Amino acid sequence: MRPFPRPNMTLVHPARGPSVRFKPVMHLLGGDSLGLVADEPIEFEERVAFGPVANDNEIPSPAKWMAGRLERIATAASAQEMPHRPILVAAPMAGLSDPDTAVACDAAVRRTILCQQEFCLMFTDAAFAGDPADSTARIARLRRVGFRVGIDMRHSWQTPLSESFRILIDTIRVDADALEASNELCDVVYAANSAGILVVADHANWRDGDYLNELGVAGAVAPQTDA
Repeated sequence: MRPFPRPNMTLVHPARGPSVRFKPVMHLLGGDSLGLVADEPIEFEERVAFGPVANDNEIPSPAKWMAGRLERIATAASAQEMPHRPILVAAPMAGLSDPDTAVACDAAVRRTILCQQEFCLMFTDAAFAGDPADSTARIARLRRVGFRVGIDMRHSWQTPLSESFRILIDTIRVDADALEASNELCDVVYAANSAGILVVADHANWRDGDYLNELGVAGAVAPQTDA
């Protein structure tokens, strides 16, 4: 059986576009695979331009940019023959408000051998700072075409997990170090876990599995071993 790649290992460098790095998401108690995190070095909000202002037609919309990311990640995952799912993919905040995101991303995945439900689009907590009803409607559009949706709470955790919101969210990603410093975050994690939402943590150690599980954290991104 092919061994699982080491955490933080660069797996695929596509011929075109940014390299894709995959990290395993593991169950902290059972050690089973809970999926993958796919990272690329450049985010939509981090793009910079030098020299003359580019033609507007040359600047991709958030929807097109996100569609391109999904296609690259699907190609990379297929080339590596990695069966672990879902794949957590960072999604630009602007992508949630772009009405074309669901259609564009759906079309992009259809051009690959993967399915929409194999992806979990991870929007930052700040993306849901507006009207809760509006956020719910936007998530529902993505869910209707088959995508899972998650919230990245590694930097903030202000999103209210209303009853209607909880049934649409698949995964929440947090920072294990922040859990020790914030009782508010612990309450959010406990509520999410009670609602059946998978909570995974960055910077988690295997030895803290029992403690994190009691808080409601089931998995970890590339969990660390003792030095």
